[in-house]
Amino acid sequence: MANRTTLLKPTHGNIEECAQALRLGKLVAFPTETVFGLGAAVSSLDGIRNIFAAKGRPENHPLIAHVAPHARLDGWVAEVTPTMQRLMDAFWPGPLTLVVPKGPNMPLEVTGGQHSVGIRCPSHPVAIELLKAVGVPVAAPSANRFGKVSPTRASHVLQELDGRIAYVLDGDIPAVGIESTIVSLLKPTPAILRPGAITAEQIEQVLGVAVQRHAEALQATDAPRVSGALEKHYSPDAKVLVLPASAMGEVACEQPTLIVGWGEAFLDEISEVQLRSRVKPMLLALAPHAEQVAQQLYLILRKADEDGYAQLIVEEPDPVPAWEGVADRLRRASA
Repeated sequence: MANRTTLLKPTHGNIEECAQALRLGKLVAFPTETVFGLGAAVSSLDGIRNIFAAKGRPENHPLIAHVAPHARLDGWVAEVTPTMQRLMDAFWPGPLTLVVPKGPNMPLEVTGGQHSVGIRCPSHPVAIELLKAVGVPVAAPSANRFGKVSPTRASHVLQELDGRIAYVLDGDIPAVGIESTIVSLLKPTPAILRPGAITAEQIEQVLGVAVQRHAEALQATDAPRVSGALEKHYSPDAKVLVLPASAMGEVACEQPTLIVGWGEAFLDEISEVQLRSRVKPMLLALAPHAEQVAQQLYLILRKADEDGYAQLIVEEPDPVPAWEGVADRLRRASA
């Protein structure tokens, strides 16, 4: 491990330096379109073990393997089935992880001891250039301490992992802002194991078959373990409450509180909160669009701690497909 972590601009030379570090078993954080990932080359068992040590992550909690566009998957997965190929063609590069039987070359240390592996191809240009330079898949969970809020800025990575990893590659802010949709292809019916920006409806349009929804899939006793599926996850130190819009106006704040809702109408609806609260809350209205909220969600969760709020109250998203990813992260943050 490095004494201090080096922050690097994403120049070609720096990316080559990081690729060499990964091949040597060192850890490199890098931006993807979802969040910053903490990478180790799957060819280095020392590097993989270092991920668990740096994050404080249980070793039976599987990692996601990241590959470059059009990379050969022979040996890393057991087989590229027609269903897998159709989803790759439709959504890669992009925020979709496919859980499939692992190939003989994929270490069990990556999969948490399971014989399946989550694999995806990110679309962020820095991630793509790094993966091409490494030449093998890179296992990469989010670049933060286990269970905490995922990082969407290089500064977030340094706040938690400085001195625990070798490098942080900077780059454009992740455009999606929450982790990838995870789809299991281990059974005849594809199943959503973690919702994200790509919805079940979009996957059904590509495959022409029904997809098992997230809540139902998690109830299956034989569902594989996957990243981000713990009941409490993505959690700031501040207490998080998620309330329906109809209940927002009934809040009375007794401690420093940040209240977040969607649209300008939200501010009108809860103006009475400030009148009945002993401690005047801070109100933040976001544009009422799921994609924009997802981009800012982890930034807001971190802001609650950085600005010293004891609690964060967030308006409950509408129960529609576009908001499933945001709703899932809020549910786990508030567990």
